[in-house]
Amino acid sequence: MSQNEKVSTARKYWKLIPGFAISAYFLWRVLRDLKVDRLREMRLSHPVWIGVFVAFIVCDYALRGYRWWYMLRPVKASYRACVRVLLTSLAANNILPFRIGDFMRIFAYAPDVNAPSSTVLSTVLLERLLDIFMLFTFFVVELQGADSRFPQHTIYGHSLGVQELAIVLLMVAAVGLGALLFGTRLLQRITHGLVARFGQHPRTKKLGEWASLLFDAVLHLTFVDRIWLVLITSAVWFCESVLFISAAKMVGIESGVRGPWLAASLSNLSFMLPSAPGGIGPFEGSAKLAMQSQGAMADDAALFAVLVHVLIWFAITAVGGIGFLVHRAARGAMSKPLTEELAAVPVDLEVPETH
Repeated sequence: MSQNEKVSTARKYWKLIPGFAISAYFLWRVLRDLKVDRLREMRLSHPVWIGVFVAFIVCDYALRGYRWWYMLRPVKASYRACVRVLLTSLAANNILPFRIGDFMRIFAYAPDVNAPSSTVLSTVLLERLLDIFMLFTFFVVELQGADSRFPQHTIYGHSLGVQELAIVLLMVAAVGLGALLFGTRLLQRITHGLVARFGQHPRTKKLGEWASLLFDAVLHLTFVDRIWLVLITSAVWFCESVLFISAAKMVGIESGVRGPWLAASLSNLSFMLPSAPGGIGPFEGSAKLAMQSQGAMADDAALFAVLVHVLIWFAITAVGGIGFLVHRAARGAMSKPLTEELAAVPVDLEVPETH
């Protein structure tokens, strides 16, 4: 390994420190309220909710796979391959740093869904924007009329609560998504003009390339397709919310009706923060905050946060890992060694060439 490669590798791993520090901070805030006695008292109060959890996590990720397959219909991707690659990438994100699973999905497994890496990247970008918009929508709806104990913030003498801030963010997200889905060509012209004027900086150029891929992904969709993707995304996050309700019901954790719903939205939005693999820390901290805001005791909220993350993390990691191993076994000698596969995946998201 050359000196430049050593410096690059060292710099790459230094980038992990802020994320792990954020995870450690949030975990400390959660675990300090998780009493040993409360763990000993935990009982499976309503076993029927295990079945509900299993049914809805299957629906959740089957719908995510369907949504991705729907975007990839022009390249005639297999639905089964889409689900397998998606779950494998999510499992890798849960255990490896740098969200390496997303890079594997874009670069290593693009041939598995019969698409160039540039096409896969465009669908992943659209997928992320749909998810963020829908999570903000759910969050704002769930906050309305809630007995919120979220802290108030004062900005230039004006009190700003979480509800007001969430509404502002939702409006921004709605305008952005609306422009993307239903004003794509106008937004494309504006973006190209800005990049042409200010695109000398490498980062600006890269953002322009990502935007071009995103616009291409949308322009391939009909008006009905775009509406359908929004509806599928709403169904995905409804199923995800039921997982949080099921986890609370399993062990008899009480909070307001909105508690688990708010926890689902807030904890998934927390993935936008840098953290350890799997969102450990911010996920638990956000879920605990949401449950406490609706009346749950601190120890119950901490127990719920850890429980729901362990259940979802284990289910996705196990299923994605098994799918990965079964597929590699079926390919036999055709499979590259995993170390080679990971080494070929970039950790800085460059726009792949279209081919």
